Amino acid sequence: MTLVAHLHGAPDRLPFVGHFRVARHAGPVAVAVAGKVSGRGDVQEAFRAARTVETALMSAPLQECTNRNDALSRIWDAIVAIDGCDLGAALGHDLVAVMAAQDESGMGITGPGLGGVWAWQSTELLPLVQGQHPLLGPPGRPERLGGVLTLDAPCSSVVAVAHDHPVPTLKLHGLARRCGVNP
Repeated sequence: MTLVAHLHGAPDRLPFVGHFRVARHAGPVAVAVAGKVSGRGDVQEAFRAARTVETALMSAPLQECTNRNDALSRIWDAIVAIDGCDLGAALGHDLVAVMAAQDESGMGITGPGLGGVWAWQSTELLPLVQGQHPLLGPPGRPERLGGVLTLDAPCSSVVAVAHDHPVPTLKLHGLARRCGVNP
């Protein structure tokens, strides 16, 4: 079971400042997270903040998780446990992340600061969440995990845009590059 998450880069000169991405597999659960923090701040500060988030995500105790909801909770707990001072000048109030977890019965997607989420298949993008939806909203680190979009048929790759991203729809051509994936 392979799962990958991507966050579309910002439409400016430095599109991937503060970006992070982690994928893990533990027992019956696969987890993938992509996001950004301190993206509008100093480049070095954003780099340190993003690496702090990656380290926390890699050390989240997923081995005891028996399902996707447990895994999403553990991932969120790892993010919330980070001291705000380690997340840049905005103290993590600018955190954007798409978090996906998959088990044998389906998939769950959640995260703060999202403007849209698509299933990224080899030949097409399928919109999962766009427009007005409870999953979409402002960035930050709320005290508890927000709602979870549940999919009965999992997809192996998801891509999201930040809440303030001006692109309402995504195009498949060149998407990997716009998500920071190098060939």
